[in-house]
Amino acid sequence: MTAGKLLTDAERRLTEAGVEEPGQNAQWLLADAMGVERLRLLAEPDLPVGAAALKKFNKGLLLKEQGLPLAYILGWQDFRGLRINVDERVLVPRPETEELAGHAADFLAGRKGALSALDYGAGSGAIALWLGKRFPALRVTAAEKSPRAIACARENAEALGLAARVKFVRASTLGPVRGPFDLIVSNPPYIPSGVIPGLAPEVLSEPKVALDGGGDGLDIARMLAQQAPAKLKKGGALLLELGGGQPGKLLAAMPAATWKDKKMFRDLCGIERFLFARIK
Repeated sequence: MTAGKLLTDAERRLTEAGVEEPGQNAQWLLADAMGVERLRLLAEPDLPVGAAALKKFNKGLLLKEQGLPLAYILGWQDFRGLRINVDERVLVPRPETEELAGHAADFLAGRKGALSALDYGAGSGAIALWLGKRFPALRVTAAEKSPRAIACARENAEALGLAARVKFVRASTLGPVRGPFDLIVSNPPYIPSGVIPGLAPEVLSEPKVALDGGGDGLDIARMLAQQAPAKLKKGGALLLELGGGQPGKLLAAMPAATWKDKKMFRDLCGIERFLFARIK
């Protein structure tokens, strides 16, 4: 069996199963099974597929048809050049969260002196670990309420050689976290509770605690906006990734006596996704 023939059949199966981007999913699964680069499969469609690789590919294809996230099947997700190991303990990092990390880096690059940052709701540790690698002198803290997620983040820190650079704290609020920080960055749960039952099976495979933001989706974000001033340095910033329409609603409730430079950033799809504000 050749790679090209397998990919054609797999794309058809995934399309029939209602999987988004069926071609790319099939390519990643086969590349992983064969241990080759994904683009090689496109350049060499006649590449033979061995029995062991075929068995692994068929297993992964079945899991994908059943709605499991691709990253869970592969066991990893690329995050701005870092390979972050992921499984059912954590949310799969999205492209929007890569954008969030980029905005965080832009802010930190403009600060002077000894820098510190907090990644709240760290999940797999992707943001904290990438910032730690991007800024070798940065003091990084990763806070997370889920012990299973913290375990995953610690494993990633070890795998990436960053275990000594990141402090992990189990916390459901900012109370237990010791600051002050130049930046608090977070991709908190922001999906309204009532919306969650109607989400795609792939999303429902991920931890509910990482999705459910309460009645209007802003419970955790609102807590961060209320508690962040006590944990930030003068001129420090709060940077959040939220759902469409949410940044403006939260910014309007953040008092001008406390916050300055309040603004929103759009994601690459043009959605007002990111909230930014600095403490006075």
